[in-house]
Amino acid sequence: MDGLTIVTLTLEQAEVLYDTRMKRDFPPDELKPFSMIRDAVGRDEYVCYGAMHEGEIVAYAFFARYVVNGRALGLLDYFAVVERLRDQGIGGAFLNQLAAHMSDMDAVIIEVEEPSLARAPEERNTRQRRLDFYLRCGMREGGVQATLYGVDYRLLTMPLGASMDPDGLRWAYDAIYRAMLPETLYKTIVDIH
Repeated sequence: MDGLTIVTLTLEQAEVLYDTRMKRDFPPDELKPFSMIRDAVGRDEYVCYGAMHEGEIVAYAFFARYVVNGRALGLLDYFAVVERLRDQGIGGAFLNQLAAHMSDMDAVIIEVEEPSLARAPEERNTRQRRLDFYLRCGMREGGVQATLYGVDYRLLTMPLGASMDPDGLRWAYDAIYRAMLPETLYKTIVDIH
């Protein structure tokens, strides 16, 4: 879509988006309380982007971000396009512009639920469509999988320059979750393979 502008959302914009759209776009068990997002933004460990078109936020992407050993690492937390505007190329255009917007990052990781491990055909199709979308948009296969809270993910990376090899991706993913979680919780819910 032509005419998209990427903006860093204010906390107020992010909270309105959370209350009006995110609660519809994500199941309740996948949506963290907004207070956690607010606190992470306050610690400079989270950033919220919006894609604006004709004065309206038409898509959004929220990222956890940490600096570990001097490397800026990001993890896509939430991504959605306004429901009535889906399948019009907005999501792909937004992701491509975000990659340029986030060029100061050393790595940005995207978790996609592993299609082959879905329990039902509908779930498998949904996961495969999501994976195909990210790959069509230029995200790169990382060659790494992880299990988090019992959910199996395939890890992709945003194209920010040189490709990240699997060892580098494992390190970055591990570093993000170690920065995000207490050690005892990390040991019980994160498995990188």
